[in-house]
Amino acid sequence: MLKNNRETLLAGAEYQDAYTDLKWVCRAPHGNWAIRLLGFVLRKAFRKGCSSITFDKLSFEKATAQIAPGHLVVLAPTHRSMMDFLVCSYLCFAHPELKISIPYIAADLQLGKLPFLGWLLKQAYAFYLKRGQGKADPELNAQLRHLVDAQQTLEIFIEGTRSRARQCLPPKRGLLRALQQTGVGCTLLPITINYDRVPEEDALMRELQGGPKPTMRLGPLLNWSLKLLNDQIKIGRVHLVCGEPVTMEPENDVHAVSHAVMKELQENYVVSTYHLRAFLHFQPELGYTLQSLSEAVQARGGTVLESPLEDLSLLDFKTEYTLRYQWMHLFFPDLLALSPHHPIILHHVSSNSFSERFSRPATLSPHNEPLQALLKCLFQPLQQAYSQLLHAASQQNGLRFANPKAFVVQHPDCFLPMVEEALAHLTAAKLLIKRENQTGFELGEAWKSQAEIYQVPFFEKNPVLMNPAFTNPAFTNPALKTSQR
Repeated sequence: MLKNNRETLLAGAEYQDAYTDLKWVCRAPHGNWAIRLLGFVLRKAFRKGCSSITFDKLSFEKATAQIAPGHLVVLAPTHRSMMDFLVCSYLCFAHPELKISIPYIAADLQLGKLPFLGWLLKQAYAFYLKRGQGKADPELNAQLRHLVDAQQTLEIFIEGTRSRARQCLPPKRGLLRALQQTGVGCTLLPITINYDRVPEEDALMRELQGGPKPTMRLGPLLNWSLKLLNDQIKIGRVHLVCGEPVTMEPENDVHAVSHAVMKELQENYVVSTYHLRAFLHFQPELGYTLQSLSEAVQARGGTVLESPLEDLSLLDFKTEYTLRYQWMHLFFPDLLALSPHHPIILHHVSSNSFSERFSRPATLSPHNEPLQALLKCLFQPLQQAYSQLLHAASQQNGLRFANPKAFVVQHPDCFLPMVEEALAHLTAAKLLIKRENQTGFELGEAWKSQAEIYQVPFFEKNPVLMNPAFTNPAFTNPALKTSQR
């Protein structure tokens, strides 16, 4: 029921071949000493920490067959973990028949500053760049020019940073523009990397609880490695899928190119039974079984893979919220069909859909009570974020905190990504205005006319929602519709 035929084993505990690890790396046709050393270490690490790493070989073969002659090949994977660039390079090293050269990886400068490891990764084709400069970087341009002239395969993270909660982030276009300025045509291969659990789960959850983003240091990495050696790290399975290639010529619109890549990344999200078990673990009253929920996901075009992870005893509810991003976009059309006029839903879907098929209302039976109950549970963190923000604003005649993290520290039941989205939207819609001293928010000019509509529960048949005189600037103004992107 839950199997498909597009899973080729790459690594992990389930992977077996006739070679020792040393012999395996020595017989590979490509790779310098650093690549081979990392291959040797990663093969052992993946065996320790992953049940299996698989990839959709047919999708990669289909994509590489469409690479235009003379084009620069650019891998563009999702970014959920530091493991992303390692597993992509490992795939290219282990499967030379895919004809994807081991890529040169655009990595954060912080990684390059780590003692020894930064140097080792540079020998293994990493090159380092400064994030968030907002302007052209002559040094980066020179590096790219050198790599392009040498016809090297590149790897970039179009989301710019790791997505702490697994949601698709608005694409960053600086590196794409720098590539375009070389004057060489590029074929981008969007690669979605799907994890049961991400290796840095605990650290990412501390950030989602309102903690600061930690500086990259060698100590925590060594501690994590010790846990791996002691069998304390088990992330289940990892699955890679390659989307349709995206072509970028010097004359193409970079904005359109970046969104085309994000569309492919989002459409190739894969759901595992671990993700669905986790959801049902916290929703025992819902009435869905693993089979019925899997069938609902598959009916909406999703792929469900079997996961060996079953122990949910240590899983907290906010970690489960992050797992929902693997599959809840499949239910956006149902959400729109059941509540087609709610401004929160309209904004959430428009801000989080990179594919049109997720932003068109479905055709549903008006009395599908099990589905409505599922949607209420699935999108409860979204409603909760708005509800608590609006309640606090009405009680305090504004908001007395400087940023979303400060709010989450005071309201730990709220989910940071939803609070960030809600606060950005309420500000764009002028229900709230940032104070000049940056210490909080005041009620905006739209508060009196709009606050009531935002407090209507999802799916409620409220006359205010049906009033044709009601117009909301957050979804009638195209600039505000894309404010999250």
